[in-house]
Amino acid sequence: MNPSLPPAQPRAAVLIDYQNLYYYLKNRLEGHHMPGEHILDMLDTLRERLSEDGVPVAVGRAYADFSGLDDHARHVQRALYLLGIDPRFVPSTMHRNTTDLQLCIDAIDFVEDRPDLRTVVLVSGDRDYVPLVQALGRRGREVVMVSFREHLSARLFDNIEAGRFLDAETLMTEEARDLLQEDHHANGQPEMTTEFAEVAELPFDVDIEALRIIEDYFGQYDEVYLTPLLRKLSEELGDIEDHDPKSLIGDLEECGACRLERRKGMPYDYTVLIVNRDHPAVREVQDEMRGGDDFGDFEGGDGADLDGEYEDDFAVEEE
Repeated sequence: MNPSLPPAQPRAAVLIDYQNLYYYLKNRLEGHHMPGEHILDMLDTLRERLSEDGVPVAVGRAYADFSGLDDHARHVQRALYLLGIDPRFVPSTMHRNTTDLQLCIDAIDFVEDRPDLRTVVLVSGDRDYVPLVQALGRRGREVVMVSFREHLSARLFDNIEAGRFLDAETLMTEEARDLLQEDHHANGQPEMTTEFAEVAELPFDVDIEALRIIEDYFGQYDEVYLTPLLRKLSEELGDIEDHDPKSLIGDLEECGACRLERRKGMPYDYTVLIVNRDHPAVREVQDEMRGGDDFGDFEGGDGADLDGEYEDDFAVEEE
C-alpha cells in the first residue's frame, strides 16, 4: 500500500430485499397497482440522504424474482440500474428464502473484499437477517436497517445500534404516505396484534417438553412456520399416545402459551405459531435454557437456516 495515498473515503453498500418490500407494499396498497414506483422513489431518496450524510453509495443491489412480479418488471429493472442499483434475479422456484441467502452471502463478500465499505444498509424488515446484522457488527461495520416500522422484526430491532433504524415511510413521497395512512385507518388496529387465550396451567408434562423444543430450535424467530415445527416435534418426541404434534400445539394454544395465525403468502398462504412470552410456562422454559441463548452466526449455527430446510413443505400446507 502506498503510504502517500490518502485513506479511502468510507462508503456504503445498499442491499435491498426487493421481493420482501414489493409484497409488503402490494398488500398494504391493495387497489394501487404500482408498488414498484413507490420503492423506486424511496431508494432515490435514500441515496440522496446517504450522500448528504457523507456516505456515498458504492454498491447497490436489489434481489427478487423480477419475472414473477406483475409490476412492469423490465421498467423497474431499468430504473434500478439508472439509480446505480444492480437488479439481481433470484428465481422463486427455488427455496422461499433464497433471496435472503443470496443477499447475506453478497454482504459478507463485500465487507471482506472492500475495506472502504464501512456501512451496510439493509432495506427490509425480515427477522431472517438477525444473524447477518450480528456478523456485520463483529466485522466492525455499521448497519443501517431501513424498514417500515410495523414490518420490522422485534428481534432484528434489538440487534441494531441505537439510532440506526430508518423508517422507510419517511423516504416515501407525500402521496404514498397518504395511501399508507388510508390503509391504516381502513384496517383499524395493526394486523400483527396477537390476542392469546386466557393463561392457564399446561395439562401435561409433554407440553412443557414441546415448549423446550420450540425454544431450542425456533426461539430466534418471532413467528414459527407450522409445517417445520410439526415435523420437528414429531422427530424429537416420537410416537406418544394421545399426544401427537397437532394435539400438543392445541394444548399450548388453549392454555394461552401460543397462538396460530394465518398469513398471506406467494404462491400459498401459510400458518405460523406465535409464542406468548409472558406465559409462566414459557418464561420457565426460557429461564431454564438461558445459558444457550444464541441466535447463531451467519457462517453457521443451530437453527440458522432451519425454516429454509423445510420451505418446500409450504406447497402442502393445510388450507
